[in-house]
Amino acid sequence: MKHLRRSAVIVLFFITIVVAAFGVYIFLEIKKPPEAGVHETVRHFSFSSVRSLDEWKEKMLTRNRTDYSVAEHGGRDCVKAVSENSASALFYRQQLSCERDPFIRWDWKAEKFPSHKYKETLGEKDEFDFAAQVYVIFSARFFLNAKAIQYVWTRDVPAGTVAASPYTEKVRIMVLRSGESEEWKHEERNIKDDFRSLFGKEPEKDVAVISFMTDSDSTGSSAEAYYGDITVGYLEMVRKEEPSGI
Repeated sequence: MKHLRRSAVIVLFFITIVVAAFGVYIFLEIKKPPEAGVHETVRHFSFSSVRSLDEWKEKMLTRNRTDYSVAEHGGRDCVKAVSENSASALFYRQQLSCERDPFIRWDWKAEKFPSHKYKETLGEKDEFDFAAQVYVIFSARFFLNAKAIQYVWTRDVPAGTVAASPYTEKVRIMVLRSGESEEWKHEERNIKDDFRSLFGKEPEKDVAVISFMTDSDSTGSSAEAYYGDITVGYLEMVRKEEPSGI
């Protein structure tokens, strides 16, 4: 009987040690900083409500406005953009510090491209229309001095092509997608990396605005696109190991 009691005490002691150790492990897992590659979301737009666009503002670029509406396409919530000889953009004021590593990611689908009479190009104002565009705009004392990255989905210009906007050297264009697609496409961009690549230097100002636009005014035609799940935030750095104290 004494032998059985001694065995029970030993088993109970062992179980207590295991439970305590597991508790410490869980505590440390919860408390430790995030690993490299983890994203810190600052703002996410799912466009799942009929009022999802209430907090977005519209910038008119011609007398005709592009129609933006909350919709469902391909089984997912999104914004449907229909342009009929029009050009207007939706924008949201969101500051992101460039002392960190800001990112933007989104899903999109170009449904109908503007009708170009001539070869599509990034360098001419004539027929400068795109089915789908996403902008990251940096802060400036005067709006006309603001630098911006313009991500576009073109009909013919190859993906990977970059250029300065024909309207201003302060806007740089990067083609992410080209041609028709039956599927949604996902993008994720490191904003600082893209700024360095396009402007050849570090960003001097923080991100101030994000925007998207579908236009067809320069071609006098029509275009249609879908935008979904826009997210902005920061890319976390590799966590530093705490000194062991040994």
